[in-house]
Amino acid sequence: MTHHSPQHAQTDFAVAHGRKQRNIDVILPDASPRSAAQAITDLFQAANHLLDEVYYRVRVCPLEALSSDPSAARPRRLVIFHGDIHQRWQLGSRERARVNQVMRVADRTAFIGGAIFLLHELERGQDLDLAIHPNFIASANECNLYASEPGASTAVSGSVHSAISSFAAPRMLIDIIAADCGRLAADGMANYLGLEGRKGPAKSRVALNLEQKSAGDTLITQSLAVMQDHIEAPLSVAELAESLSVSTRCLQRRYTRHFQRSPLSVYRALRTERAHQLLTQTDIPVRQVAVATGFGSYQNLSQHIRETYGHPPDVIRRSAFRGVAPETMRPTRFRQADGHGQPEQRVM
Repeated sequence: MTHHSPQHAQTDFAVAHGRKQRNIDVILPDASPRSAAQAITDLFQAANHLLDEVYYRVRVCPLEALSSDPSAARPRRLVIFHGDIHQRWQLGSRERARVNQVMRVADRTAFIGGAIFLLHELERGQDLDLAIHPNFIASANECNLYASEPGASTAVSGSVHSAISSFAAPRMLIDIIAADCGRLAADGMANYLGLEGRKGPAKSRVALNLEQKSAGDTLITQSLAVMQDHIEAPLSVAELAESLSVSTRCLQRRYTRHFQRSPLSVYRALRTERAHQLLTQTDIPVRQVAVATGFGSYQNLSQHIRETYGHPPDVIRRSAFRGVAPETMRPTRFRQADGHGQPEQRVM
């Protein structure tokens, strides 16, 4: 039976917002539980949540179910063969035909653990650089499958990606996401999720999104970091510019160019995001949350929380404690006027 990811329910939302769709098929050996692919589905769900360029539609199934599916020839398709580190994935004659069919219609393929031996069975792996688990080195060499470099946990050779194990797979997937969305976005996402990536402090979701939109503008990145370091006692725009050794006018122009927003409007968004985190993840009294995020009073906090999340702080706090996270509480846009007369634009 085919196992469908919960992401299918979100497809119409993604298409309506103009995101490019990528189809991901995760194929498991027949004896493997669906949970074996949970880390992969979680990572692509995170990409859908954090990145604006692409929407990933994921499904998980055994080989037999996928190849008999009438939608097997979906466009823009990555097929991931998910093996383990204990045994090589071998095929019968009927299964060999199915894998050949799947690979013919895939734009990209990826192999995890013992799944690399599928390449040998199909006589496709002789000229590829692969990531091979130490458990399989000897038998892989006998099959004319070779590691890209000693000790490498992931490899890419043309449209073929590989990872030595499910634990190395996230790094491989980040490289795949980089091909779709750019290295800056992929490394920022890896950093946000705590995966190996570009070094630096973890970013807020708002900051991550804005850095992507600015294409890595150094001044934007540095200013966002300063803002996040001064959430409780916000700096004025003049103080922020002075800390970055630029003029206030220069900073204002840079934000207008990239976001049609002022630095002050962005600063409020970062503080509102932090307030929401404190409301949903701690039991700090709501009025103290207002102080801790530089809003000073409950009234100011409530105004910005309602504008961004659609509900007052008390409702968000109660919902969080009940384990409820309504879709209407997801931040969607800046709604504060910034003095430039520009239309509101989505930033998260």
